[in-house]
Amino acid sequence: MNCVNDLFGCLFDFQSDSIRLCFPILYRLEYIKMAAAFFVLCVGLHIYGVQSTVLSGESGPAPSCNSCCQGPVGPPGVPGVPGSAGSNGLHGRDGLKGDIGIKGDKGESIRGDRGLPGPRGPAGERGDPGLQGLEGRPGKTGPRGLEGRPGVDGQPGDDGQIGPVGPKGSKGDTPEAIKSAFSVFKTNTQDGSTGDVLTFQVAQTNIGSHFDTSTHKFTCRIPGTYVFMFTIASNYNNQDCFLRLMKDGLNIAGTHVRDSQSSTNNFHQSSNTAILQLAEGNQVWLEHGNGDPVYSDSNKWTSFSGFLLYPD
Repeated sequence: MNCVNDLFGCLFDFQSDSIRLCFPILYRLEYIKMAAAFFVLCVGLHIYGVQSTVLSGESGPAPSCNSCCQGPVGPPGVPGVPGSAGSNGLHGRDGLKGDIGIKGDKGESIRGDRGLPGPRGPAGERGDPGLQGLEGRPGKTGPRGLEGRPGVDGQPGDDGQIGPVGPKGSKGDTPEAIKSAFSVFKTNTQDGSTGDVLTFQVAQTNIGSHFDTSTHKFTCRIPGTYVFMFTIASNYNNQDCFLRLMKDGLNIAGTHVRDSQSSTNNFHQSSNTAILQLAEGNQVWLEHGNGDPVYSDSNKWTSFSGFLLYPD
């Protein structure tokens, strides 16, 4: 009986301490409930012990007084057979949530085996173009492809540098060059009437002799294009000198010198040029445009020239 009392005392002390530490608000209420339950339990155990002693122990001396008096306690009886285990009691109510405990040490993380690849997801939206990467190394030369069609002709390139002079070739057979040129000068002053042919005293050049120094006219012997130039001079006051270039009687061009001063030794010159297409037999000459004199002397102030530019 004393062992049972000690056991329940320990339990009561443990539960009271636990309730007081964990749930200080409910300490007094629990304490009253436990005290009442312990009291009932002690009474039941005491009655059970008395009955066991009466049934199994030796009979004590007969009471010497009436039934209300109790005799001396007899010797302890033989312990009874242990009773069967009682049924489980009802579940107690959930306690209040305890305080947060101290954070424990970090556990070791063990990487598991790599799982199988999941199914391919849908294609995402196309992103913005990235920056141009660095130029990669040249790849290996691939096999020669099929020959393509000729492309469009490109623009002409720049002229190259002039190469060195080659060796002189051998003399070839060339026809004699076609030449025709003359240059005649006047060394005197000529008076005359309109239409008179102007005469020349010096034939400086007469290649081909196509200028006739007797008629003072040029006769075409080589058909082609010719250039004619003529110059006149005047040295007289109040003179109006006028010359005309004629082709077979047709006035081609003219030149004019007018001296408006009243003194002599006033030199004036005038020139003109013409390019003519001539056939064989055409004639070209200079003639007076009026009757005023044409001046010249040994200095050859007045002249008439012509040459073949190129043949037909």
